[in-house]
Amino acid sequence: MIHPKAVIEKNVVLGDDVSIGPYVYLENGVRLGKGVKVSAFAHLKANTYVGENTFIGSGSVIGEVPQILDAKDAKGKVYIGKGNVIREYVTINCSSSPDKATSLGDNNFLMACSHVAHDCKIANNVVICNGTLVAGHIEIGDNAFISGNVVIHQFVKIGRLAMIGGLSRVNQDVLPFMMVVGDSRVWGPNLVGLKRANFSREEINQIRKAYKILYRKERSLKNALEELEKLDSPVVKEMIVSILSSQRGICGPKRSALWEKLFLDYPYFARSKIPTYESMPKFDLSKFNKE
Repeated sequence: MIHPKAVIEKNVVLGDDVSIGPYVYLENGVRLGKGVKVSAFAHLKANTYVGENTFIGSGSVIGEVPQILDAKDAKGKVYIGKGNVIREYVTINCSSSPDKATSLGDNNFLMACSHVAHDCKIANNVVICNGTLVAGHIEIGDNAFISGNVVIHQFVKIGRLAMIGGLSRVNQDVLPFMMVVGDSRVWGPNLVGLKRANFSREEINQIRKAYKILYRKERSLKNALEELEKLDSPVVKEMIVSILSSQRGICGPKRSALWEKLFLDYPYFARSKIPTYESMPKFDLSKFNKE
């Protein structure tokens, strides 16, 4: 299943049942596992390793040189696990040094035109929607959901089962199970994600209590941590570990500053009403029907 117009350099290792589309370019050192499918015009750079049954969409570029000023040669690596879906025009940069790797786990879904920069570590079952920009050295936990056109600052950590709303910008760490919307603001637990992950009612209640302690009550982080430890819950302990290991600090509550209310919130509520589909004139489609 290799198209005759694909370019495959020497020292490329191909597993069984791979499918290589037209104008695909595989450089020296590329390794594809069993059942990998690479669509037309995709370019896989050297030292790119792709696990079994992964799909790579048209025009994707995997393993390109990191977008940093002193990067000249692509000496790093990219490791991609099993069962991933990487849609069209996704870009994944290799690591900034040969002893490291940009890595994706298993069963991740990267939608069209998303970007994963150098030295990122993406776990398993993560969804990254269209146009999202993931900067360098970012870590994303299992089952996280990153909506469309999100921008994430370098070195940020996003916890397990966190959700980031569309058009958000994230410049601090996101705790596990939390939902961030807008400018790094936590709006509450990711209840839909928790239910889909079959969390028990008790676990969800514990996460809700932890959220209220951290974000609804005005207290110091030290006092909040002391109260969280009293809950004695594995999911809450996971949140505590994330707080204690954070180097950038964690995202704050959804309260808006004065300038945000004036320039962001107020125009939203004061905007003029946009006509809905039902209120717009209907077109007569009968003239397009042909006998």
